[in-house]
Amino acid sequence: MTASLTIGVIGVGHLVRHMMPALVTGGHRFILSARNRETAAELSRRLRLEIVEDNAEIVARCDIVILAVRPYDAVQVAGGLPWRADMTVLSLCAGVASAELAPAVAPARLIMAIPTVGAEFGESATVMWPEDAPCRALLEPCGPVIALADERQFMPASTIACYYGWLHELMGAMTAWTAGQGIPEDAARLLVAQTTRAAATVVRERRDTPIPELVADVATPKSFTLLGLEELRRNDAFGLWRDAADTVACHLSGANEPDAVKAKGG
Repeated sequence: MTASLTIGVIGVGHLVRHMMPALVTGGHRFILSARNRETAAELSRRLRLEIVEDNAEIVARCDIVILAVRPYDAVQVAGGLPWRADMTVLSLCAGVASAELAPAVAPARLIMAIPTVGAEFGESATVMWPEDAPCRALLEPCGPVIALADERQFMPASTIACYYGWLHELMGAMTAWTAGQGIPEDAARLLVAQTTRAAATVVRERRDTPIPELVADVATPKSFTLLGLEELRRNDAFGLWRDAADTVACHLSGANEPDAVKAKGG
């Protein structure tokens, strides 16, 4: 555990609202900006956090500043603040490359991370670049931190934060189907959520087993699992998920949509 630090948060929106209950368990002192005043006030009341009106004051008082504003505001918000060489900026701004943001926060050290709102329950997989021990310790109460060696890996890895949201849609569809079979909605929701969690746990914990082998373990010949899986494969259900990931990754990197997506009318 690193020594207690003073952490500033500029941009107290939806993501930060879900992260703060986990972040405060690390024993650090937090100062919130007044940006998104209602959310900041609610967190201040619930978690006893200080609110500061001036972003320059936050920068002057803090060891690490979490920058969690809308991506298209990031450079403008960060520019002109009194950044120091002995501090770190932890950017949660998806799609903002270091080439854009680093000059705006110089001479501070820039770390980039993409958590999800699952952080509220300590379940966010947070991708980070580059490795940084204080930021890792800060983020670990939110869930596993996955540090990457190269920024070129960071943008496509960030796409998995969107996949997190897509899984909610899938679980919603399966919950609706299950409830449609006459099962109480609360029971249907728990059944789908826990089954999804069980599959994720097996993939996470059985790391020495390739995922295709895990699939084969349950989708055995003539099984009902294989029957449904073959229907999904016939309809290229998983190819559509890959297309969605390609589209998001290309937008995050500032590139055009890939040819495969264009060919499908994406």
